[in-house]
Amino acid sequence: MLQQTVVATVIPYYQRFLRLFPSVQDLAAADEAAVLHAWSGLGYYSRARNLKRAAQMVVEQFGGQMPDTEEDLQRLPGVGPYTASAVAAIAYGRVAFALDGNAIRVMARVINHQGLIDDDATKTRLRACGLALVPKGRSGDFAQAVMDLGARICVPKNPKCAVCPVAPLCVGFAQGTAKQLPRRKPRRPKKRVHLLCLALLHKGQVLLQKRPAPGLLGGTWTLPSVPLGPGDQATDLAAGIATAFGITVRAITTCPAPVHHIFTHLDVWADVVVARASRLRLVPQSARPDELRWVPCDAASTLPLASFTKKLLACVESLPSF
Repeated sequence: MLQQTVVATVIPYYQRFLRLFPSVQDLAAADEAAVLHAWSGLGYYSRARNLKRAAQMVVEQFGGQMPDTEEDLQRLPGVGPYTASAVAAIAYGRVAFALDGNAIRVMARVINHQGLIDDDATKTRLRACGLALVPKGRSGDFAQAVMDLGARICVPKNPKCAVCPVAPLCVGFAQGTAKQLPRRKPRRPKKRVHLLCLALLHKGQVLLQKRPAPGLLGGTWTLPSVPLGPGDQATDLAAGIATAFGITVRAITTCPAPVHHIFTHLDVWADVVVARASRLRLVPQSARPDELRWVPCDAASTLPLASFTKKLLACVESLPSF
């Protein structure tokens, strides 16, 4: 959960997740939809799917016991070098160095490394330097100390070098380059995407579509959507979606303002169109039952919903005619 998400956000999710799935066996046996629902709002839903797959692997291949070496941990779906070394060091006391974003920043400044941190060679060198500093018998403490140092003192902008306990050893501080490190390639601007999202309503129900996995928001439920290009009419596209499902609509309304949501690599703007179905199909034409579902509007939150979808539904609910 702490991959791509801050601690303050994670804590309530973590506590609830452990109540729902108290053992690796419980998680392995759980329905994927239940796991995704417990994850709803954390984003990066491939992490949740990988977590369930990893639990299944632990049960089936490791006898229900978590592996305790970096090599075996990296065999688990979704576990890369950083997670494997962090778990090996903190949970099992193995000699390992967890190179997360904080550790990269700390080590680049400590050794005054000028290479781009996007390069594998740079990460290899920083990991080796960190590993050489791990004190005997305290690899877990050291891993957490470096993470905490990067989060609280050796921060990305305006590092607090004056109060840093590592300052006497830091070459970057001594040479006045700490603020400029680490160096990275210029970030590409996020791709701007314009969507038309259709909220199809009928007698207190809304039609939701399951996103394919893998992919953006994979495994979660959202409003049917299509790209909205220059010159496209949102209401025409909305009517087209309904027709493709074999559903007749009436009373089409457009939300007054688009919904804006920022993903890691996408800047999404969504025009939300609300249409009422004059005839209801329990399973819309040309769709499998597991892809489209009529859901009571007040029960939509029982399904795995991404934050983006919650924004879309909130926009619909704000309409006076809702």
